[in-house]
Amino acid sequence: MDTADDDLHAEFCRELATLRLLSGPRRAALEQAVRRLREGAAIGEVLASLDVALTAPLLARAPTPVGTPGPPVRGSYVCPVGACPRVERRRPGQGPPECLVHERVLSFVADG
Repeated sequence: MDTADDDLHAEFCRELATLRLLSGPRRAALEQAVRRLREGAAIGEVLASLDVALTAPLLARAPTPVGTPGPPVRGSYVCPVGACPRVERRRPGQGPPECLVHERVLSFVADG
């Protein structure tokens, strides 16, 4: 997988809850795409199989770095199965971030 695919996979993971809300009658196709990702399918193939109306907003914007206001927990959360380069920081008072593709909490990696 190249860097662009890695970034796209991370963005898909980050935005999956919103995609589910917006999918409407295309929800079954979206869930099938999620299952294919779990099984190791390439993100490009998976997105190509979905309705462009659902994926266009995701494909149109570049991934943005994760930033947090306030003091972060010392460490980062990463994809629980190593399928994408998603990196998140936990905010004070909030639970750990979740991967909705694999239905697991992201794995914590301590700084340093």
